[in-house]
Amino acid sequence: MRDFYDIVIVGSGAAGLSCALKLDPVYRVCLISKGAMEEANSYLAQGGISAKLADENLDDYIEDTLKAGHYENDVDVVRTILDRSLDVVNDLIGYGVNFDKLDPDTYSLHKEGGHRSARVYHVGDFTGRSMCEAMAERIKARPNIDTCENTVLYDLIIEDNKAVGIRVFVDGLYRNIYARAVVLATGGIGGIFNSSTNYKSVSGEALSIAMKYGVEVSNLEYIQIHPTVLYDKAMGRHSLITEALRGEGGILLGINGDRFVDELLPRDVVSKAIRKKMEEDQTDHVYLSLENIYDRERIDERFPTVFQACMDKGIDIRKDMIPVCPGQHYHMGGIKAKLDGRTSLPGLYAIGETSCTGLHGRNRLASNSLLEACFCGMKCGEGLNASLPDFKAHMEENRETGNIDDIIADYQKILVDTIKERNHDFYEYWLKNEDA
Repeated sequence: MRDFYDIVIVGSGAAGLSCALKLDPVYRVCLISKGAMEEANSYLAQGGISAKLADENLDDYIEDTLKAGHYENDVDVVRTILDRSLDVVNDLIGYGVNFDKLDPDTYSLHKEGGHRSARVYHVGDFTGRSMCEAMAERIKARPNIDTCENTVLYDLIIEDNKAVGIRVFVDGLYRNIYARAVVLATGGIGGIFNSSTNYKSVSGEALSIAMKYGVEVSNLEYIQIHPTVLYDKAMGRHSLITEALRGEGGILLGINGDRFVDELLPRDVVSKAIRKKMEEDQTDHVYLSLENIYDRERIDERFPTVFQACMDKGIDIRKDMIPVCPGQHYHMGGIKAKLDGRTSLPGLYAIGETSCTGLHGRNRLASNSLLEACFCGMKCGEGLNASLPDFKAHMEENRETGNIDDIIADYQKILVDTIKERNHDFYEYWLKNEDA
């Protein structure tokens, strides 16, 4: 790790990796991960990445995205990203991502909740991991990119109203890293919940840091609850039960075996229906039945991640129903950013789930997250190549003496309090109940 880089990227998920790969190799780049490189939510993404079909009317895909987002999306942003979605998929294929195919010339596409058509590219049910691993391998071959694991961002360095670096805690020491551009790709906020599909380390402190310096944020109260998380009484990260199973014919049943909702409605609608059913039946879960899925006896081959997660709990999805409940999954809000990551603070960029571009509105359409992460990551890299800010700052040593756990806990409290203030009903209904 150096004291100065041209560009420092905080986050090793799909957004950070796709940004790094687009950067000109003449730049010295530092790619930071709070934990291990693979401890990013992108690695957990099961369903896939959605893209406009070659023969599809773009307006249909746009309407699906707007409807899921309760028409609170930025229509221009939606149109731009969806129109270029197939380009993103082709870039990923060029990086070595082998999306599933039905035959040598035809990709296997899933249909997921809120989509009128099957338009989700996937690699089994571990698409995010396959994408990130393919990009990470290319990162390793770039001598201009230093990867720094187990490095905790805890502050920005600001001079003359411009981001000129970051403050980190690594190997038991506090350090300053200066840069011409700082890119935040730190992911979501699931770590502030006791029950979430996110890694516990992904806890949103970058948002609180940004707010401390008056950086514009947007829709912080818009938090997605995924309908089908594997039920588990234990706290911590819970396994996602991919929406693709419902797209393949899986149905939701109450504990008495009654079907109570259209499973392919947008996520927020299905989550509320499940929560209501749980309250009516006075239980803490419902069931996902796979009885209608074609070739069920081989479902372990098509959905190996879900199969193994369930087998670890003694559930054989080839014959058993899956106990599921809603759980925190994604944050639509974040640091307000342009499609190339630019924020209201010069020198600071935000991409992926930590940003808010306006694509998702109040609720995200399934499998649009990896699309946004990669699209904006690539655009950010291209934008920095075209116009990288000059560096003008006084470099000094880090003099922090506080406890890093206390610093991070304070940031998380700020975030929880902000969500409570902006959406008290959500706090009372979802966040307070988990004692986050």
